[in-house]
Amino acid sequence: DIKDGAGVRNLRGPDGQPFMDSLQRSELRLVWSLSVDWFNPHTNKIAGKHVSTGSIAMACLNLPPSLRYKPEFMYLNAVMP
Repeated sequence: DIKDGAGVRNLRGPDGQPFMDSLQRSELRLVWSLSVDWFNPHTNKIAGKHVSTGSIAMACLNLPPSLRYKPEFMYLNAVMP
């Protein structure tokens, strides 16, 4: 899980304490992943259609791994034609 990695464990907040400290009850501290993907919506390279569509999406890494990448729990920031 992402919370087991040294990168997230070693992040410090403005107070110098670990960012993901579970003892902080007055704040909600979230970790997000940002994904950018481009694809051909026509999936037809033989016909000569060269079209790209892009998406920017975010997933909350605080959710359990079994939930974080399900569409209903992701945030679609943008779709670019």
